[in-house]
Amino acid sequence: MHPSTYVDLSIPISRRAPGVEFEQWLHRDGIRHLSRRIRALPGDSRKDRRRNYWRWLTGARRLRTGDLPDGCFLSNEFYRMSVHQGTHVDAPFHYGPECAGRPAKKVLDLPLDWFRGPGVVLDVRECGGRVTAADVKEALHAAGAEAGPGTVVLFRTDSDLRLGTPAYYTESTAITPEAVDHLLDLGVKVLGTDCWSFDGPARAMVESFYGTRDPAALWPTHLHGRKREFIQIEGLARLRDLPQAGAFTFMAFPVALADAGAAWCRAVAEVH
Repeated sequence: MHPSTYVDLSIPISRRAPGVEFEQWLHRDGIRHLSRRIRALPGDSRKDRRRNYWRWLTGARRLRTGDLPDGCFLSNEFYRMSVHQGTHVDAPFHYGPECAGRPAKKVLDLPLDWFRGPGVVLDVRECGGRVTAADVKEALHAAGAEAGPGTVVLFRTDSDLRLGTPAYYTESTAITPEAVDHLLDLGVKVLGTDCWSFDGPARAMVESFYGTRDPAALWPTHLHGRKREFIQIEGLARLRDLPQAGAFTFMAFPVALADAGAAWCRAVAEVH
């Protein structure tokens, strides 16, 4: 029996990415921060807090470099960013407050078994930037794959090769609502793309709207999630490294964020 190979399909979140605020406490900084934090500890009474705060002010309850091995404590990092940074799962609540007339599911409402299953990669690089139901049928046939309940379908555009450039956002491929519907009709619940969004370039949508005043021009696939329940995983990478037809298991469990319409995930393929 051959051992499995794991392929990381996630995009690392860079501390320098637009919209990301980052702070890091290095090991030698940790002593100073810890000294402040232990002024008050869980379980302290109000009297304890007042006494310990006074002892900290006077220096009697402060940590010094020599109090810890090598003069170091623990590192710590703080990220402030949208839940849509990097590789992430969109829950139905992201699309709207209701889905098919019922309250839309948030991240913690989603069954975990949806996020592990046989994967299928659809190569849609030649679809002209817009994937239709006919394109999905053709790509399934070309891959020699079947999609059904429990299958996770991933759209390969190789957009991740443009990461770090404006083209990543301006040349992405849109997965149309009709393409989504075809897969939902087959029983698929979870779809993924290596683009930044299922809806293609934001600039193109906005310019189309102002040219036509047609509301359907704005994020149509996301808003389609108000009619039919499905999950989008956006910002995947390296789909070109996967076999197309059913020889891998896909996994991408969202981080357990309460009251959130999306969450970061670590997407991985186990290739058998």
